[in-house]
Amino acid sequence: MTNMAKLCLCFAVWAGSGCGSDTTRLTEAHAAAIRDSVSVAMEEFRNLGAAADWEAAGNFYSESPAFRFYENGELRYESADDVRAALAGLGPGMRVTTEYSETDIEPLAPGLAHVRSRFESTLIGEGGFEFTYGGAVTMLWVHETGGWRILSGHSSAPVPRGG
Repeated sequence: MTNMAKLCLCFAVWAGSGCGSDTTRLTEAHAAAIRDSVSVAMEEFRNLGAAADWEAAGNFYSESPAFRFYENGELRYESADDVRAALAGLGPGMRVTTEYSETDIEPLAPGLAHVRSRFESTLIGEGGFEFTYGGAVTMLWVHETGGWRILSGHSSAPVPRGG
């Protein structure tokens, strides 16, 4: 590489890292407000599952054409309508309680946060039906008209490893 090429490369790296706009940088106060408001939205979402209010819970999924949600490494839902149909399929007698732990809410920009958490959910139905599962979930939350919505995510359950 010539000296001129090296100089151009150094300038490009410097310009890309140091001369960018500060419009997406968050103050600590703004980041804390995002963490708090996403945490509240997650709690509301969790409470709707426990109350079996599937219509309201379905409103927490973004209508964006970019919406995607994966489960155990496979694309499971390509739209918020897909999720809503699955929730409606649970029926009014099925409740879902979820406990989150080791939750990390990382504000990325105004109106955008990445959530990483472990979870344990229990489906509780009529006649004593109960099924518990858990694992890890990541979600990208966006602030849209009406509040925070899930734009994309992935949940997975632990897989036993040989060895």
